[in-house]
Parts: sequence; structure tokens; C-alpha cells
Amino acid sequence: MMKRLVAAVSLALMAAAPAPKQITVGVYPSYPPLDMKDPATGTLRGFDVSLGQALAQRMGSTMVLQETSFAQFIASVETGRIDLFFNGMNDTPAREKTISFVDYLRSGTQFMVRAADAKTYSTPEDLCGKTVAGSRSTTLPQQIADWSATHCVASGKPGIRFLDADNNIDARLQLKQGRADAMVQDSLTIPYVQSQEVSVYATLGQPFDTTVMGIGVGKSATALQIALQKALQSMMDDGSYKSLVQTSGLPANAAIAKATIDQAE
Repeated sequence: MMKRLVAAVSLALMAAAPAPKQITVGVYPSYPPLDMKDPATGTLRGFDVSLGQALAQRMGSTMVLQETSFAQFIASVETGRIDLFFNGMNDTPAREKTISFVDYLRSGTQFMVRAADAKTYSTPEDLCGKTVAGSRSTTLPQQIADWSATHCVASGKPGIRFLDADNNIDARLQLKQGRADAMVQDSLTIPYVQSQEVSVYATLGQPFDTTVMGIGVGKSATALQIALQKALQSMMDDGSYKSLVQTSGLPANAAIAKATIDQAE
């Protein structure tokens, strides 16, 4: 009983502790409109950067951006090289074993083909036996393997061949250069991509495997988790969060209604 009481008191004290005055935030600028770099100035910008700055202000902190590869995000948080990261990483039960997530967006996975091939591929099932490119450092390889098993192999059709790409930009390059028949990426970035490269891509089917995305924070950084959650919820309550989603070119269904911690689906 005493041990449980001490643990509860310790948790309450950590949650009540103020956020750090300076927060180092990992950003991988290859994920527009969430994370990108101005080609003229080299300035990091996007939805995540704007949201991070707004959250830091509400927590009484300042944010220091540090470019970090997507594959190194979790390890960088574990070793303390960064305090947290954005970049729309899916909050999954497997990842929650290592770090925690303050959930802040919702996204699905969607296929894209070249606009010129839109009549060739009328449904996602037309991609069975074809090559689909996607970022290898995300959950996409497993998602496509599962989708292919259910929609292709189970129906006696050949499975999808997944082409490993460095990131979404590389996947789109593989598609445009004809090394892939289609590509796949999270649905919340697609409207922006299509606005930047008009009439180049066409979406195929509806988003699938909808999930929440989280701000990655150290498992033991309870005070920071709580501070982020409270600051994000305050932005949701006053409408500034939804306004930022809209002005950043994200689809309306990307917004979530409540700031939560480790709510993997």
C-alpha cells in the first residue's frame, strides 16, 4: 500500500513540474506540409514547426529545432539528444513499449498513381502484381504486405511488390520515373502534394489503416508529456489547432478532437 502511495505521489509531482525552458525538437524536413525546408533560406517550416512553436509558447518554453533522420527519432529521444519529435509518426503499441506519444493528428494510407495512368488503375485491386513504392522507414512496408495478402493473394491474384524508398519524396520520384507503378503514403499529405504538382498524380481508392499520429516523447518524461497534452488541448479548445490544420493545407479529417497520450489503435 505504501509503495503504491509513494508511486502515486511521485507521478503527481512529475506531472505538476514545469516544462523545460528549452526544448530540443527533432525534425526531418521531407514531409510537406508538416515538415519542410525553405529552399531559398534553409529555414525549417510546416505544420509541425508552427504547432511546436505554439505549444512551446503556451508551456513557457522555447523550441530549438534539430534536423534528425526519421529512422533515428526514437533512438535520439532515448539517448536524450532530442527531447521530442513531430513528423507524423504513427502511434503504435509496439512503439509505445519504447517511447510515449502525445497524439495530435489522424491519418490513413492511400495509393497514388501517375495521372496519365488513372484510367489503367480504376481500383486499388488493379495494383495486384504491380510495384508500389513507399518509405521503408515507416510502417508502410508491413501495411502494404497486409493489404496485399487480404486483397490480392487471398483472391488468387499475385501480390504487390513493395519498392523500398528513402522517404515520400523518393517514392514519388520512383513513380514519376517509371520504376514503380504506384506509390503509397499517408493521406494527410496528399492534398498538399497535388497542389504543388498539379495534374501529376491521381489518388486511387480511399484511405485505409486510419490511425493516430503522435509527438514522440521519452517514456519517463512524464512532466513534458503532460505539459504538451495540456497545451495542445488548450489549442483545441480555443480553435487555434483546427485553424492551423486548415491553413497548413491538411485535410479537415486530419484534426482530432482530444489530446491524448499513448492511445494507439
